[in-house]
Amino acid sequence: AAMSLGRRGYDVALAEAGRETGGRVVREARLPGLSAWGRVKDYRNYQISQMPNVETYLESKLTADQVLDFGFEHVCIATGSTWRSDGVARVHIQPIPIDPAMPIFTPDDLMAGGVPKGRVVIYDDDHFYMGGVLAELLAGQGAEVTLITPAALVSEWTVNTLEQATIHQRLAAMGIEIVLNRVVEAVLPKEVRTTCSYSGDRDDRPADAVVLVTAQIQNDAVWQDLKARRSDWADHGIQSIRAIGDAEAPGPIAWATYAGHRYARELDEPSSPEALPFRREVTALQDM
Repeated sequence: AAMSLGRRGYDVALAEAGRETGGRVVREARLPGLSAWGRVKDYRNYQISQMPNVETYLESKLTADQVLDFGFEHVCIATGSTWRSDGVARVHIQPIPIDPAMPIFTPDDLMAGGVPKGRVVIYDDDHFYMGGVLAELLAGQGAEVTLITPAALVSEWTVNTLEQATIHQRLAAMGIEIVLNRVVEAVLPKEVRTTCSYSGDRDDRPADAVVLVTAQIQNDAVWQDLKARRSDWADHGIQSIRAIGDAEAPGPIAWATYAGHRYARELDEPSSPEALPFRREVTALQDM
């Protein structure tokens, strides 16, 4: 968003909460097999560094009061999301029972350096790439990994990117046990309770730690605070405030990247319910 806005001639201030720009790209590019994603961050950082109209401020986590006090005309909230640790995702819409004696990890924990040891169960109800990548990470660190998923394929969504078969082969070659079509119903002190997605047959699996790769929840506290104070925007010179990417609705990393680009392209442009960012052609059959 900052790069594209800069190219359009806006004066841009990029307030980065952490010590390094790039958000989830920075963290995920450090996972096995994803280092090439770092080029997304590197390219944009270089482009931004060449723009005199874009300023970057690191370690600048802002509150709603600070956003209002700065008085920018337009504010874009891109505060990301956090992986849930309660098991809520596609299968479970309510938290699953988790005994506090069992160490629970999320992808955020592992990307921050958390390293579960021993027998580790990864429960993947996300079905994108993260479950398989974390299984590879832990197996490479010496853990005995079992990957359980309600899906019929490991990292099922990667069928769309033609990577699914390669991912399965790689995990199997590393000795990772892959358990398909099973749902984790409860996490007990020394094991996880699973049931078959179809028959409901129960099978308890021993575990020393559990990694939950389930849903994400948006980090939108600043956006919610600002929305509640919409009547104050004009007094501070603010014309618009929007949440984008994972802060609006968590999703695949490509969607978050596109959200930034789209925000920059559409800012100050006339809006119309028919002005879609893309169109799909639908074939209509008529009787002749």
